[in-house]
Order: sequence, then structure tokens, then C-alpha cells
Amino acid sequence: MSETKKFRGPWGQKFFIAVLGVVLGILFYWLLGFVTRDIGTLKGPDYAPVRAKHVDAQLSFKQDALKEDVARTKKDIRDQQEQQRILRDTTTSLQNTMNQLLSIQRQSIEKDVEFSDESRQTLQESQTTFLENQKKYQASNDEISVLTRQQRQLEKELEGVSRRIRAQEAEARTEYDELMARHRMKVGMIKLAVLLPIFLVTAWFFMTKRTGPYWPVVYAVFVSAFIKVAQVSFAYFPRKYFKYIAILVLIGIVLSILVWLIRRIIAPKKDWLMKQYQQAYDKWICPVCSKPIRTGPLRWVAGAKRKTLIASAQDAESARQARYTCPSCGTGLFDKCGKCKEIRHTLLPYCEHCGAQTD
Repeated sequence: MSETKKFRGPWGQKFFIAVLGVVLGILFYWLLGFVTRDIGTLKGPDYAPVRAKHVDAQLSFKQDALKEDVARTKKDIRDQQEQQRILRDTTTSLQNTMNQLLSIQRQSIEKDVEFSDESRQTLQESQTTFLENQKKYQASNDEISVLTRQQRQLEKELEGVSRRIRAQEAEARTEYDELMARHRMKVGMIKLAVLLPIFLVTAWFFMTKRTGPYWPVVYAVFVSAFIKVAQVSFAYFPRKYFKYIAILVLIGIVLSILVWLIRRIIAPKKDWLMKQYQQAYDKWICPVCSKPIRTGPLRWVAGAKRKTLIASAQDAESARQARYTCPSCGTGLFDKCGKCKEIRHTLLPYCEHCGAQTD
């Protein structure tokens, strides 16, 4: 038995250590995130050269020219429609003026009043302007009709060119997607090439140092590295393969924990075994077979679970503790101390009377 005693420390200090361990894990996770984010900024393929490789340049120029022609034709149609609106407003105003003058003329004839020359001239000019506006309006209609046919012809031609360009762009997009997939795989491999050595180092420390005094540090960096590796694998590798990798990793983790627990039962470590022995002695049961200990005053205890009866009072000598061997498994539980000759626990390292230590 080692002479070094392990002190657990106050609960506040242990709580603070646990909190700092969590903070360390978060900071280490952020650090790995910064590294992978910088790797992710590596320049990938450019779509423009790939498109230029597959799309005919003459078709692109023709498409741009047709778009300009269509836009210009639409603008001409809008201008003609605006001109028609102005002519329509002017014609309506002239029509109202003529109606008023004709009404005045009729009233003059009925009342035998002379219709002024100025009014007659105004009526004549209004009629002339009205007829000219009607001609302009009709000419504008004809122009709009021609422009509309021209627009439809241009749009039809543009649709044919655009259809051919879309077919060529589909080939360009396919090649670009392949290049981007290769780039993503390259970035993912670089990230894993950086993360896996870190993860393997943290995993080695976890397997060898997780029960040591620096276990919060070991757990923090191992969990952070494991989560970051899992995230990168999920983000950059095909899902149909990742699900098998993930389930195998989980099976490995569960299997490792199960084997660890079984080994702790079959071949426990000394600290774990001492804790088990202490709990058994505190409950007054055999640490090996769990049979109740009947020594000292407990020799006269009788009864079942939750109900115990002490037999009739014995003499003072019967209350004195003596050597005791478990009658079920034969394990010696109490014996004389080799130094002070008092009765001590044989499965615990120190004598409660003199503090002598035994292996």
C-alpha cells in the first residue's frame, strides 16, 4: 500500500474544478473550430471558367443583343402608349370644347342671334385639330401593332437561344458540381488530417490518464476533439456512409464502457476495492459474499430484514469484539493487529487502534 494519502478537497473546490473543466472543453472546442474554419476558406473552383468552357460565346453575345432589342422594343411600345394617352386626353378636351361651341351655335340660331366669327373660327380649328389627333392616334396604334409583332418575334428568337444556352449551362453545372464535390472532399480530408492526430493524442491520454488527478483536463479535451471530428465527418462525407461509421463508433463506446464495468467487477482496482470493502464493513456485511457479520454485540442479533431482535442480555465479556471469519465464504474479516494486538479489520489497510498499515 502506498504511503501517499489522497485528499478529496472541499466540495466548493471540486465544483469549481468541474466548472473550469467544462470551460476548458468549450475553449478547446472553439480553438478547433477556428482551425477548421480557416481550412474551410481554401479557394474552390470558379464557375465562370467552367461556364465559358461549355457555353458558346457567340450564343451568349446573341442572347445579350436579343435581350437589349426586346427591352428597347418594350420601351418604344411604352412611349407610343404614353403618346396615345396624351392624344386621348387632348382629343377629349377638344371634343368637350366643340360640344360647347356647337351648343352655343344652336342657341344663337334659335334666338336669332349672330354666332361670332371668333367662336366660328375656334370651332373650325378645334375640328381640324380633333381630326389630326384621330389620325395620329390611329398611326400610333399601327406603330404599336408593328412593335408588338416585332417584340414577339424577338422573344421567340430569344427563347430559342436561351434554351440552347440552358442546355450548355446544365453541362457546365454538372462539371462544376463535380469539381465542388472534390474540393469539399479535399477540405474535409485536410480538416481530418489536422483533427485526427489531435483526437488520437487526446484519446491516448483519456485511456491512460482519465483516472489521474488531471482527469478534468483529459475529459475536456477528449470530448471536444471527439465532437469536432464527428461534426467534420458528418458535414463533409456522404450520409449513407456516415451513419454506419456513427453507429459503429457508438457500439464501440458502449462496448468499451460495458467491458470496463465488467472488469471493475471481475478484477477491481485497489481504490475501487477499498471503497467496496469500506461500504460493506459500514453495513456489517461480508465484503466478499454479503453475508451479515455476527460478531461482538451483533452475535446476539436475530430476526429478518427491517426487523431485528436482541437476545437476552449477555455478560460484558460477550460484547467484546474478537476474531471473526465469515462462516459462508471463509474470509477472515477481523483479526489481531500485528503491532498492538487489538482486533482490527483484516480487509482494510489501517488498524483503527494504532494506525498500523498492512498490505
